[in-house]
Amino acid sequence: MKVEIRTASAKSDADVARENGWTPGTLLVGDEGYGPTVIKITAVGEEHVLAKPISHNGKATPYGENIWTLSYRDWERIN
Repeated sequence: MKVEIRTASAKSDADVARENGWTPGTLLVGDEGYGPTVIKITAVGEEHVLAKPISHNGKATPYGENIWTLSYRDWERIN
C-alpha cells in the first residue's frame, strides 16, 4: 500500500477540521508510513485541534489528549 504524506499548509489544523466537518467525537485514521493511527477529536479551537490517540498499528495507546497536527497524513473519517 502506497502512503501519501501531506505537507504542512497555510491552513490551520482547526480550519482543516472545520472544512471536513470534523467535530469533537469524530474518529479519524491516518498513516504516515509507520502503521495506521486512530485518533478521536476532543476539541476544535481557533487554530488547533485537540485529540486523543486511540490506537496505533492495531494496539491501544496509553496517551492522553494533546494538540494534534492534521498535516503529514491523509486522514479518513471512520465514524
